[in-house]
Amino acid sequence: MNRVQRSLAFLSPLALAAVLAACGTGGAQPAASPSSASPSPTSSSASPSSSESPTGPGSAGPSTGGPQTSTPAAGGVARCVSNQLQGSLQPGAGGAAGTVYQKIALKNVSQSPCLLEGFAGVSLTNGPDGAPIGAPADRDATVPVVPIVLQPGQSGAADFGLHQARNYTGCTVVNAAGYRVYPPEDYGSLFIPAQVTACSNSDIHLLTLRAFQPS
Repeated sequence: MNRVQRSLAFLSPLALAAVLAACGTGGAQPAASPSSASPSPTSSSASPSSSESPTGPGSAGPSTGGPQTSTPAAGGVARCVSNQLQGSLQPGAGGAAGTVYQKIALKNVSQSPCLLEGFAGVSLTNGPDGAPIGAPADRDATVPVVPIVLQPGQSGAADFGLHQARNYTGCTVVNAAGYRVYPPEDYGSLFIPAQVTACSNSDIHLLTLRAFQPS
């Protein structure tokens, strides 16, 4: 028996228990209870980053239909759009070989200058909201495209030809109520009333149109 064992043999049971408890304090500590740990935030509670764009079939995209707002163009002047223009037909070079020549004029009725440049889109229709009748106008590039800055109250005009419908074999003759006109680079349109004999056939091209020129 060593010195420590001999010393412990003389201690009472209570004193011995106290000594052993004191010796145990220098050992390993008990593991913390799982419930005492503070939970950290999980990734499911984070908000999506604002830099992410939604994708897929349900995502909203930029609109391409309807009248468009003016956007800066040449020289900082915004292009003319349909809701700031008024359309009319003006006399042209008369008629020849079954074709009537007129001008499509667009007048700036807004309070700001705008740029008119290029070719309009033109179709015959059966009313302001009607479907197109026949083929749209073909472009005639015999005059150059020029930029025209329309001040409020000013107009630009494009030479316009209408071939006589009854001169075409196989033409299904219908009556149109006027022309739907899309200004250059615009998805919006305006309506010019006119009583016109047309062909409903999409393969018969009755209309030709040149680029706008100063009026």
